[in-house]
Amino acid sequence: MWTGVVRKKFGGSTRGILKLELDDTGYRKLLGELVEQHGIHVVYEHRLSAVRKRNATIEVIDLDHAPPDKTGCPTGESKEKNAKAIAAKVFIDCSYEGDLMAKAGVSYTCGRESKDQYGESLAGVRPNLWEYDIDPYVNPGDPKSGLLPLLQDVKMKPLGAADRLTMGYCLRYKFAYDDGWPIERPADYDPHDFEIFRRAFNNDVNLMRQRKMKVLGEILEQRAKPYLTRTGNLVRSLLTTTVFGCNADYPDGDWNSRASIWKFHQTFLRGLTHFLRTDPSVPNELRETAVRIRLQRGPFDETQGWPHQLYVREARRMVSDYVVTQHDLAGKKSPEDSVGLASYGVDDFPYAMYPHKGGIALSGGEFSVMYLPSPHDGIYCLPYRAIRPRKAECQNLLVPVCVSASHIAMTSIRMEPVWMILGESAGTAASLALTNGITVQDVDYTSLHRRLLALNQRLELPDK
Repeated sequence: MWTGVVRKKFGGSTRGILKLELDDTGYRKLLGELVEQHGIHVVYEHRLSAVRKRNATIEVIDLDHAPPDKTGCPTGESKEKNAKAIAAKVFIDCSYEGDLMAKAGVSYTCGRESKDQYGESLAGVRPNLWEYDIDPYVNPGDPKSGLLPLLQDVKMKPLGAADRLTMGYCLRYKFAYDDGWPIERPADYDPHDFEIFRRAFNNDVNLMRQRKMKVLGEILEQRAKPYLTRTGNLVRSLLTTTVFGCNADYPDGDWNSRASIWKFHQTFLRGLTHFLRTDPSVPNELRETAVRIRLQRGPFDETQGWPHQLYVREARRMVSDYVVTQHDLAGKKSPEDSVGLASYGVDDFPYAMYPHKGGIALSGGEFSVMYLPSPHDGIYCLPYRAIRPRKAECQNLLVPVCVSASHIAMTSIRMEPVWMILGESAGTAASLALTNGITVQDVDYTSLHRRLLALNQRLELPDK
């Protein structure tokens, strides 16, 4: 889909994201230089604790001092409550989680809408991506004995129904072979935690395959590698460096819950790697890979090779006057208040690992940069109304990440270049609101449009 013609239509943000001459350290250095150049004061190691509003206006936000642990994982308890208070005329919530939005009383949702809610054919519960012939119970064949570790006790709703599940998260590891930060065995390692893999290996269940849908209705199957050296986890399979479904409580969770989920991702990788190195059931090729694998030196040395951020693919989504849906992605709607263009296919990951018909299933997650038939090569407009709340709820807040969108739309929107575009648009709108002493809902779109064009934003759909 990313032809040279499309790149030219879309603008300068479409060059390759992963520049070979830069690593994570280089990107962070460049970002730090930009922050310093523009005199931006960054408050590190703090997180939102409370929002103080008067009517529909945020006046002050309170921050706890909550430094992460030595691996970059957040802690459940803050070091100092209400350590800082920040007053401002306009606030922008650019977080994955949308905590400021939620604490400000703005309407939001989590999980998957039904097919009927917005008339989206791809919405709701999807068919299982995989169904493995692996007994899910502690005592094989005995449901009363309980589920094996790593599985979730969920009953999947009918296809197309709404639920509260969120696509799998991961840590975007940078792996290396032989030389790097060691991936050490967890202190509480229990080989029984990985019994699902032992049973698979002992019964010749092929876990080294993944499935994805890049064209609607066509499932592609290909070989999978659990350790991807540059991208961490992009594998849609049971055997990968994350546990699909373990993050269901993250979006609305407190920091004790979130810290536990984050730490579980780290502990799982350490435990899985030790299991693959030492268990006699593991195939030789996979064992040899696990023995050599390390966390790369360079990108995250200050946290012993662990990425600084849990990759939260989706959390809360605002519900405002305009909800971006599958119909926008397909080019069937053309909002008149565009503040940026997006162009990425529908892209999700499995939602649960659960018992199904005496085996183990991965629920959904087949969409892999899947473009819908569209008159504009998959390019669509994102409206200003989707990044600002309803006026009655909050009048000085903008939300360019947890935007007002359906789950299906968010699987496409949720890319950093799009969030960067919306972030610039939100900052520009905030400046106009502040300068004119008006609410964010009353910002004149003509003025905003003119400002964004001056910043070289692309706002209109390209001609065919």
